[in-house]
Amino acid sequence: MKMSPKSFRTLFVSALAAAALGLSSVSVFAQQAALSADLQQQVQQAVTDGNAAAIRQLAANNPAQAIQIAQAAASDAQVLVASNPVAAANIAAAAATIVSAPAVIASKPAACAQAAATTAQVASAPSVMAAAPAVCAQVAATSAQVAATPSVIAASPVVAAQTASSANTTATNAGVMAAAPTVAAQASASVTTISTNPTVIAAAPAIVASIPSAPPAPTQPVAPVAPTAAPTAPTTPPVDPSLTSASAAH
Repeated sequence: MKMSPKSFRTLFVSALAAAALGLSSVSVFAQQAALSADLQQQVQQAVTDGNAAAIRQLAANNPAQAIQIAQAAASDAQVLVASNPVAAANIAAAAATIVSAPAVIASKPAACAQAAATTAQVASAPSVMAAAPAVCAQVAATSAQVAATPSVIAASPVVAAQTASSANTTATNAGVMAAAPTVAAQASASVTTISTNPTVIAAAPAIVASIPSAPPAPTQPVAPVAPTAAPTAPTTPPVDPSLTSASAAH
């Protein structure tokens, strides 16, 4: 089968992304090859246009290949980090949403782990967090939630740890926390679930050790309590002068 230059570029980018995540380029090739040329082209066009809705629709229309669509979109989104960070964030969010579906996780937990790691990595890029902090918070929360799933940890504990590391970078970013504090906290909670899992700790101790603890949640200032007034001494009722005079006469 002859591969077009555009398809080769996509495969090459995917292989680079896999190398960054410690994944096998052979595995990525198998995943990308599962998409037809027409479907690959549609994914590439949607990513180029920054059309996250089109990515989600492609997955909905092709449920059997939803994970491959998400993986291709997430890998291609890395190319947009420098040139179009808002689009990169939106595409990563679409891919993360696709792989967070329980049915998709149940069918291919290892593939979902890889896709979640890629989307979390995209969202942790400084330029992407600066351009779309609220979207990055959502990507971090969704990706970490996928990676915290027991079946995903069992299938790919190292990749789950990598996802937690990227998600933690996003969730503890000042701009992200200011833009979406609740969602960032949700991401941090999933990161804690992953980083304290014995299987993950055993498989990737160095990655887990590199994840700093999440900052404590801000507390509301306590209003000062007004000082309690000292009790007043009881007053003596005035004495009737007539009674005093009568007593003196007797």
